[in-house]
Amino acid sequence: MTETNLIVAIDDLHPQKGWGCEGDIQVEYLKELNKKYGVKFNLFCPSYYHNEYPLTKDWVSYWKQFDWVELSNHGHYHDVKKYTKEEIGEQEFLELNKDEAVDRVRDSLNLWEQCGHKPKGFRAPGWGISQEAADVVSENFEWVAQHEQINQGIRFDTKLFWGADGIHQSDDVKLYGNTFMFQSHIQGDWNDNTWNEENFNYFQRILDYLLSQFKIEFKTISEL
Repeated sequence: MTETNLIVAIDDLHPQKGWGCEGDIQVEYLKELNKKYGVKFNLFCPSYYHNEYPLTKDWVSYWKQFDWVELSNHGHYHDVKKYTKEEIGEQEFLELNKDEAVDRVRDSLNLWEQCGHKPKGFRAPGWGISQEAADVVSENFEWVAQHEQINQGIRFDTKLFWGADGIHQSDDVKLYGNTFMFQSHIQGDWNDNTWNEENFNYFQRILDYLLSQFKIEFKTISEL
């Protein structure tokens, strides 16, 4: 069988009940997938979600105890200030010029440092990013996870990983080189690819099929 890697990325985890805290049902789903299959996860975490939920040392330490988890940067506020959500959603880095991006990345990384972790990778909230912000991101992270359609034309001077297949879909799952890249959200009723019971069960069926067709090695993005 063909040897392939499999990545599972999850966005928006932060210290709010139901969004990636110890005891949340979503967290139990992730533990079960690791126990049953050996799945690893990249958790993309905003450092100060909606200016209400800053990362805490205890929360970061909880996740760092698991060797099957990589904590990655997902912006700072995951929110917009100059535009409205009706205009661009929560694409925080789409509205930033260079100086604003420098300040935003600095504020984010300072909070991560206070919590005892330096994320290697970055994904922009809502995928969108300006070229000036992309230049700043390239200077501060070893790699960026991006969307092959939304981020067309944006240049990065760092390692790039592409892919956004949902955990709720199986009709068009793609191989990027020799890697499957699954994308999801920990919570949010505006997303279809959240970790609810239906998607948890469905994703197990996807894994069962892929494991029957490929020799799968579960990895985090930094392990690629």
